[in-house]
Amino acid sequence: MKEFLSEQSIEAFRSIINYNPDAIFIVSNDGKIVEVNEGVTECLGFQKEEIMGSSYKDIFCLHQLELISQFFSEVLKGASCQYVAEAHHKNGDIVYLQIKQVPLFFEGKVNGIFGVAKNITEYRQLLKALKESEERYRLLADNSLDLIQLINLDGIVDYASPSHKMVLGFDPKEYIGKWVFYQPNGELDDEFRTIFMSMLLLRKPFTYEIRRQHEQGYSVWLEMKGTPMFDENGDFRNMMLVGREITERKNHQVQLEELSYRDALTGAPNRRYLNKMLNDALMDEEKNVGQLAVMFADLDNFKQINDRLGHDAGDELLRQFVKRATACLSEQDLLARMGGDEFVFVLPQVACSSDVSRVAENILIALQQPWNLDGQELYTTSSIGIAFYEAHDTAKELLQKADAALYLAKAEGKNTYRIYSFRDSSIS
Repeated sequence: MKEFLSEQSIEAFRSIINYNPDAIFIVSNDGKIVEVNEGVTECLGFQKEEIMGSSYKDIFCLHQLELISQFFSEVLKGASCQYVAEAHHKNGDIVYLQIKQVPLFFEGKVNGIFGVAKNITEYRQLLKALKESEERYRLLADNSLDLIQLINLDGIVDYASPSHKMVLGFDPKEYIGKWVFYQPNGELDDEFRTIFMSMLLLRKPFTYEIRRQHEQGYSVWLEMKGTPMFDENGDFRNMMLVGREITERKNHQVQLEELSYRDALTGAPNRRYLNKMLNDALMDEEKNVGQLAVMFADLDNFKQINDRLGHDAGDELLRQFVKRATACLSEQDLLARMGGDEFVFVLPQVACSSDVSRVAENILIALQQPWNLDGQELYTTSSIGIAFYEAHDTAKELLQKADAALYLAKAEGKNTYRIYSFRDSSIS
């Protein structure tokens, strides 16, 4: 029975060696390889007969022999060990082996070493590539002029690029560990919060122009791009925000917008700006009748002046008209050029019709003063039509009423003003 168990044990031991997918080495106490399995060929390229009887140390790289000897000695003393070593492949390559060694005991004494080696070269290469990739992206992020933040699924900033200091004046550490909505000056941006939460829920990227305050107090505009990031299994991992400063571009856009709202000849607001301003003002649902007035004006007999003195003189007259008329208005009032010699005055805050009449009279008096056009003295007059806002008036309807009042002022001899009355829908 004892002999039968011994034979079974030996057979089981051989099965463990031969059918193990990893490389198996059995090494004698003097370091000679006395048994290997087919896994050695798969791992190192050597056939069984090529490696049997050779020194265990011969398969390892020269610079690691001291380490190998140290672990070998520990196992001979009865300890087990595990380590990673560089070994020679038959084709000349260097392979990385993860080795587990245990002592083989016979009658209470260590009688050889049992070693299992797993080729982890590909895994090590992947780790190295990943590390190099992370270092490369970290280098790019750390030296980028764009603001970069990595946000975890709890909405906390895990990384903020050094460019925060250059663009916003704040140390990037100011943001790390805080909510993505945090701003050092304490401001809140509800629109950005809504957009970011939408990305979080829908897992879709966004682009958003955002204004932030520099540490020194001035505004900085950023084009912020938010991107959800997923792992290799498609699971939502974190979010990345990249902000590019667009302050100069934004200022240029504002300048272009301002130019698009300005009359090129006189510098006064144009018809486009007038319509925007009136529509914005009339959207105020609390606007009461009489609080807003519009005056439609033009220069009497302007065509004859243009024909007689020339277009250059006519253009100069229009420029001087704007200066004189503007001087009669308060800071909140608006003068816009509709085109030709037609102008519209908007008085957004008037208490009663007499205030508007007084402004109209002052304008008429100012325009009767002599004009100096390239050394020539000229006299002219103007006519004005006035309309007050009525409930549910549109900007177009208000201007039509003022234009109708202007038509009557001209019909009655010019150099005067008339008011379109909202009380009886007639001209007074």
